[in-house]
Amino acid sequence: MEKTSCENKFVLLSSPLAQNLGEEIAEHLRKRGLEMPHHRIEYTTFANGELLPQIPHAIRGQHVFFLHTLQHPDPNAAVMMMLLAADAMRRASVSGITLVTPYLPYLRQDRKDQPRVPISARLLADLIESNSAIKQLITIDMHAEQEQGFFSIPVENLAGFHLFSDHIRNRFGDGLEQVVAVAADFGAAVRTRRLAKALGDIPVAIFEKRRPAPNKSEIVSTIGSSVEGKHVVIYEDMIDSGNTIRGVARAVKGMGAKSVSVYATHGIFSGGVEKNFSLEDFYVACTDSIPRTEDYYRKESWLARVPAAAYFAEAIYEATRLGGSISKLEKSR
Repeated sequence: MEKTSCENKFVLLSSPLAQNLGEEIAEHLRKRGLEMPHHRIEYTTFANGELLPQIPHAIRGQHVFFLHTLQHPDPNAAVMMMLLAADAMRRASVSGITLVTPYLPYLRQDRKDQPRVPISARLLADLIESNSAIKQLITIDMHAEQEQGFFSIPVENLAGFHLFSDHIRNRFGDGLEQVVAVAADFGAAVRTRRLAKALGDIPVAIFEKRRPAPNKSEIVSTIGSSVEGKHVVIYEDMIDSGNTIRGVARAVKGMGAKSVSVYATHGIFSGGVEKNFSLEDFYVACTDSIPRTEDYYRKESWLARVPAAAYFAEAIYEATRLGGSISKLEKSR
């Protein structure tokens, strides 16, 4: 394939913890014939904890694809790192910024469900859009699709089920007729039905739960297909404390499920998930939207990595083309 130079047009900048994912994306772009320079942003930390980002190369007049993880080292610091670096880019006279952030924090707080609480998802959108140079956002599996409405800029919310459907087909092969897709709650029903359709309209079961307290949930009832004697696949946008997943997995096991596999786009893993999950009898697979080292994956043998770099690279590739369409990726997979 003839290579296209994007010198003086596009550049890929990544934060330190997104560097490996950035390198993989750049390599996939090269395979598509697009030579996009990739540079790492460096951060200096002052004695009092303040941060100073530094852009390593001149970027005047270029459109920057800014790859940044909004979870590490923690979501609060990560948001500040993003804001500071994007401000540096704007002041360096870039032509525009496409923020590529695989995971967006605070999206679970998308409505005022009790007195005197913020709508944090909307606040995050406002913070991102406070920088006029940010023209577009690319992410994957937002907590709720309607949260795109909090943004005035275009939001490309990639669907993680495309990655997982391929992975599930490879795992079960001709045994897909024995697989049931389970939604851990009503909020996951649409996402789960899309996965089921991508797998050839396999059966779906939906669990109803209630939350007596943050990070705690209880199963109330189930609707849909029986899981007895079946291989259960649970699809979530994220695993945080893991309590919901563990509860649903145990419930379906109690209903006679033959096996349980959990697919989650964002593996946040808070509060000792690793120890808890290592004691459970189910399979877990997450994308690398939240970076982990190879040593981590080797140590945590219960966890499988589903690479997302090629998917993001295709989205970036389409975003650089005149008349390109990121939405067509959803139809072509």
